[in-house]
Amino acid sequence: MRTPRNQSATSTLLSMVLACAMLTCASPAASAQSVPLAQHVVLVVEENTSFSTVFPNGMNWLVSEGKKYGYANNYYSDVGGSLLDYLYLASGSCESDYQCGGAPVCSVPSGGHNFNCNGNVCNTMKSCAASSVKDPITDENIFHLMNNQPLSWKVYVQNYLNAGGTVNVPDFTSADQPPFTNYYARHNAAVWYEEILSNVLGSQGNIVDFEQFGIDVANGTLPRFAIIAPDGCWDLHDSCSSLANADNFLNNNLVPMLNLADFKSGGSGLLIVTFDNANGDGEGKVYTALMGPNVKSGYVSNVPYKHENTLRTMLDALGIETYPGWSATALDMSDFFRSNAGSVVINSPANNSAQGPSVHIDASASELGSLVDHMEVWDTFNGKATKLGNVFSKTIDQSFTVTGNGAHQMTVEDVGGAPNYPVLHYEITNYTVSSGYGVFVSSPANNSTQSRIVPIGAFAVEAGAPASSSGIDHLEVWNGSTKLGDSPKGTAISQWYEFAPGKYTVTVEDVSGAGEVLHSSTVTFTVSSDLGVYVNSPANNSTWPTTTVPINAYAYEQNGAKTPLVYQLQVWDNTHGVKLGESVTGVGMNSVFMNQNVKLPGAGTYQLAIEDIDPNNGYKGIHTTYVNVTVK
Repeated sequence: MRTPRNQSATSTLLSMVLACAMLTCASPAASAQSVPLAQHVVLVVEENTSFSTVFPNGMNWLVSEGKKYGYANNYYSDVGGSLLDYLYLASGSCESDYQCGGAPVCSVPSGGHNFNCNGNVCNTMKSCAASSVKDPITDENIFHLMNNQPLSWKVYVQNYLNAGGTVNVPDFTSADQPPFTNYYARHNAAVWYEEILSNVLGSQGNIVDFEQFGIDVANGTLPRFAIIAPDGCWDLHDSCSSLANADNFLNNNLVPMLNLADFKSGGSGLLIVTFDNANGDGEGKVYTALMGPNVKSGYVSNVPYKHENTLRTMLDALGIETYPGWSATALDMSDFFRSNAGSVVINSPANNSAQGPSVHIDASASELGSLVDHMEVWDTFNGKATKLGNVFSKTIDQSFTVTGNGAHQMTVEDVGGAPNYPVLHYEITNYTVSSGYGVFVSSPANNSTQSRIVPIGAFAVEAGAPASSSGIDHLEVWNGSTKLGDSPKGTAISQWYEFAPGKYTVTVEDVSGAGEVLHSSTVTFTVSSDLGVYVNSPANNSTWPTTTVPINAYAYEQNGAKTPLVYQLQVWDNTHGVKLGESVTGVGMNSVFMNQNVKLPGAGTYQLAIEDIDPNNGYKGIHTTYVNVTVK
């Protein structure tokens, strides 16, 4: 019987010797402090392209950024077959050790298990006969480790909602689709792990459509860890892709993130771009670049590295010191980082979150070239900065009381030693304090009609500090006596749930650290089998006091082989024939939902038309929903 999860970060001496014969290694007890903590760690994985194809002239933007920061000149993939290398990046193993025809040529580390993985799937097998049933991976992995901390994380998957938006959506094949999503489950490691398939701590809600990435960058809500999984037309996997468009995808979508303060001087963000395999999906040398303010300028590493080295480096940058699989014996990529690199990272309160008067601070500092005397916590409200306290440690995990309802800014600093006590680094997070306690559901709208996949969004505010025995630990979603799911640990939830057609009353509860339900809120909606555009805001025949009207809408067009690809949503003032707005657009960007404001020209009654657009049919509308609003 398979052991549930390998909690050990060590290997036998024999396995360490064998592993270290193949790659640069360290003892399991090697210090994580050779890599500075990062407020955001972002991994992008491209496909099937050798180092010599990318460098020096294949992907101009990527190569120029690698030259500006640092790139690896001796980095090799682990094994041919896409999924296997994605697993090395998540759990340090190919998770495969079976003896059948076509089995991959790889081995599991000591304490690892066989989940019958090949380059395409990890499915159960009997007598070498494969099934269509997933064999959930229970070995230790980065997703479980982040949930345990807990740390925020997301996987941004291009065309995920167009493909169906669930963890069991299969690989795109031109034989059974449109929609031409070019989405591949084998390029999305998260959907093969038991932690996600069982939806532990709402893990499935952390796998989101790629359009959410641009929204999170613009709103300052990037998680601590993120994976970006482009679809086959933009990651060099399919014939519709090219070096130029893959490079343009990276340039257009990553530059806004690299312009954030966390990725500028004084920040700590870390971006890693690598390739699963070399040309033809074979094992070989691949281009890997590290970017961020703590990375040495113009650095070229000749140290031999593989995907398990990247995994260990990401874990170190997240402050996690458990190393799954072969990462337990792999060196982190510490040669990339400046000797005086440092950072302060904040896990709580989340940026742009809602809080009560007691705010839980979870923060850490790391300094590679300086000693930290203490950390300081400052709160700014109405232009006045107040020191909340000194903490004589490199970690903070306690609650502070703040005063004043409204917008606050929290600054956490690490301070050097005597005689000058200089501020070494700092991190800022913004939040809103409210004395209105309870659970607040933003979507779906009450008494609305929804598709078979329903977006549930809510947040909660309580007097007690989050994560305390009296404060919010997480949110839960219930349909009667049946729990639909949990949020990740925290005060908000934003997830999609599948429903059969019918009428539902769903309850969202916030639950304390002691397991008690603090408040709850219900929302009633009807699920329709119809395809089309569903609108949660504005309500039909609603009245607005201003000309600014919020649009919350999404498209649902799942219709088997007849499913069209949704390019974007557009909002029109149908009364005057004027376009008011559109959902996220950009290179490689398809968007099926929107949550933004539009501005009407003045007082009066308007008919709004919200439609989804098909790029494969002359950019014509697929379905349109009409909403009447009055502006006073």
